[in-house]
Amino acid sequence: MKKKISPIQIVRAVIQLIAFVTVPALFITIFSSIGGIITSIAGGSFVLLDNLGRLVLILGVFLITLVWGRFFCGFICSFGAMQDLLNFIGKLIPFKVKVPEKADKWLKLLKYAVLAFVAVGVWGFSVTGDTVWSPWTVFGIYSSLSGWSSLKYFLTLGGALLLLIIIGSLFIERFFCRYLCPLGALFSLVARFRIYSLNRKPEKCGNCKLCTSKCSMGIPLYKYDEVRSGKCINCMKCTSVCPNENISAETLPAISGTVAVTAVAGLYYAGVLTAVPDFAEESKAQVQNTTEAETNGIYTDGTYKGSGNGFRGKTEVTVTVESGVITDITIDSYKDDKEFFQKAKSGVIADIIKSQSTDVDAVSGATFSTNGIIEAVKNALGEEISEVTEPATEQSKKQKKQSETTTEATAEAATSDDSSTAADTAGQFADGVYTGTGNGFRGATNVTVTVENGEITDITVNSYSDDQQFFSRAESGVISAIIKSQSTDVDAVSGATFSSNGIKEAVADALGIEFTNPNSTQQRGHGGRHSH
Repeated sequence: MKKKISPIQIVRAVIQLIAFVTVPALFITIFSSIGGIITSIAGGSFVLLDNLGRLVLILGVFLITLVWGRFFCGFICSFGAMQDLLNFIGKLIPFKVKVPEKADKWLKLLKYAVLAFVAVGVWGFSVTGDTVWSPWTVFGIYSSLSGWSSLKYFLTLGGALLLLIIIGSLFIERFFCRYLCPLGALFSLVARFRIYSLNRKPEKCGNCKLCTSKCSMGIPLYKYDEVRSGKCINCMKCTSVCPNENISAETLPAISGTVAVTAVAGLYYAGVLTAVPDFAEESKAQVQNTTEAETNGIYTDGTYKGSGNGFRGKTEVTVTVESGVITDITIDSYKDDKEFFQKAKSGVIADIIKSQSTDVDAVSGATFSTNGIIEAVKNALGEEISEVTEPATEQSKKQKKQSETTTEATAEAATSDDSSTAADTAGQFADGVYTGTGNGFRGATNVTVTVENGEITDITVNSYSDDQQFFSRAESGVISAIIKSQSTDVDAVSGATFSSNGIKEAVADALGIEFTNPNSTQQRGHGGRHSH
């Protein structure tokens, strides 16, 4: 006798396919939106208008979870759909893996540890730095055919974890969802208070445990008369497999699932449209209003083109400079997913124009797209060596000339003042320990400089106000460069220009060397020099 396929499982499979095609990275957006809000609140930079789209999306999804349970996980999540497909394929493999009920119970606690690590380590302290550590990120890259042009991301930590999840999913149904998913951990906590539940009639149950054996999440359903477990993803396999129709939902599953999908999709697109207000025109107007007050800008007037690598391919931009100031950035082409790219574009272009620098924060939830735009603008303005256009090369020459002029002025100052500075007439430095202050991206940077036998031997950062991920990058590169060259005339670390300039100014301040901080066009002030 042929086994019948349940109508609800057909509906579920269709919805999963539609979600995979239309919103493959929705689960990433939800989780990164949560992280973005937490990070901005912790950093004291939370602005309601900037986070309105994120809040609408998050509240909508969790409200649906509170009412119906984890329909998102069972019906919409593309990462979950991938695991379902892999497990279907895995059934063809003769080798089987059965996790004992007690071990399964303890292993399910791992996802809360993963959630704690992400919340504290990644969102709080950025311990992963710029590494591609998330398997979700790698999955997002390869969820479209264009992402397979390069397999390099499988060589990252995130790629290795994704391969582990793929193998685990072949043998254990919903392997990642059961044991490792941090978003699932959040949903589990909310779904404990779900309004609608699954009901089982124990008096009619033959104790065959068929419902338990078919449960995607390995819940011992035979123990409960009413299933309100936060682990349940509402896959409805238990209702489909029971020969006596002994377990059922309080509402028609197909209707509930469809409504949930429609609601989340609507909220998602609303979130995308309102995720980050477009302040580019406002910033452009502000720059134009203040240009007359500036004696000169730091860039050469002209129109420049550049390119950078985004999430799925190349991003190309045109940058307009007037009166030495960036007045407009236009996107010529991009390969990334529209929802991520629009979010990145709205935030990062406004920030670059407003700060007149590419040393800006990435837009949370669209890091790859943001970095692609930043790299393209740098490329256009000649802030990187590779793929610089002809007009941008002219800009690089101007910056080099300004740097050489500064070096000559520094040497002249050193030879004319050997009583009050650390520099002597021979161009060396007077032995001693000195402290100095410079202006970074968000405030003062304070350093201690040690000079032995006329040479800088150590530079220690005492305090700083910049974002850790940017400052650490600048600190590791600039300090070693200064010690190696015995000069503050070194290149800024790409992607951390403001922080680099703050360190250079602080070292120059400590040694009594003249230094013009490019950051001064946005931030003013010098700290005094003190010797010990």
